[in-house]
Amino acid sequence: MKKILKWLGIFIISILAIFIYSGIYFDISREELEAEYGTGSSQFFELSDSSRIHFRDEGKFEKPVIVLLHGFNGSLFNFERLVPLLADDFRLISIDLPGFGLTGATVSGDYTTEGFMDVITKLTAELRIEKFSIAGNSMGGGVAWRYALENPQKVENLILLASSGVGTKEDRERFKEREKNQSIAWRLLDSGALKKFLHYYTPKFFATEALKRSVFDQKFANYEHAMQFHDLVLLEGSRNAILSMTMGGRRAMYGPEALSEIVAPTLVIHGEEDNIINVKRSFIFEENINNVKLKIYPGIGHLPMYEDPVRTASDIKEFFRDL
Repeated sequence: MKKILKWLGIFIISILAIFIYSGIYFDISREELEAEYGTGSSQFFELSDSSRIHFRDEGKFEKPVIVLLHGFNGSLFNFERLVPLLADDFRLISIDLPGFGLTGATVSGDYTTEGFMDVITKLTAELRIEKFSIAGNSMGGGVAWRYALENPQKVENLILLASSGVGTKEDRERFKEREKNQSIAWRLLDSGALKKFLHYYTPKFFATEALKRSVFDQKFANYEHAMQFHDLVLLEGSRNAILSMTMGGRRAMYGPEALSEIVAPTLVIHGEEDNIINVKRSFIFEENINNVKLKIYPGIGHLPMYEDPVRTASDIKEFFRDL
């Protein structure tokens, strides 16, 4: 019996070791990933601290400008299916926010909403764009409406795609409780060895499962897109940056009272089957922003611009025509 238990233990440990080893990945150099993905209209803007911000400037130069912001763990590639459908009518500036995509880790290590907004200000100034509309998905939506709130003289229109950052009083109480419990957990787990492990342990199923959860129709959870996401996370320094956001309380949830101060005409789009941010959150925008239109997409998840770019583009064009 002891011999059987011994071999069973060895077998279980071996399987566990293989499972862990299969999820270990080392950093990929910036040069390699830029050569792979920084093609076409990709450009880089250098900040004063020498950090490089990856962006694309597409569409018609003389047309109205829309700045596009991705969500947490996303990249500007999330807008690749939407951009061609808008390119004849707009100038489209898509950005990889600090910590993500081909921007990756920055020297300052500032991955706050304020840091993201500062990058938007600096990039648009570099491109000599004084006024623009701003669109954001998920985390990017939270950045977008905060930017519109604080820069009414710059933001002409606001487009929110399954946006984060706002909730009811009950939502905020639950959010604070989760943040508190999460902070305790991270303090308990805050060791150099664990951080080192989490830096390298990035199995591919993290990417595939995250994409499956983000879309409703699973045909959009394709392996190629998931592997692009996985590759970009492996950019040298990015995993530490993402871990610092997760551990550092970068996120915040605001009450609806702030939304009444947004003056930019606003289009809110949300998938009815969103598993990441409940579609009910978008009704808070509708109820509290003065000039707002709400579009709910049946059979769509957290990425409307990726899952149904044709309808998203059509609604954006209609929104601008009706201004």
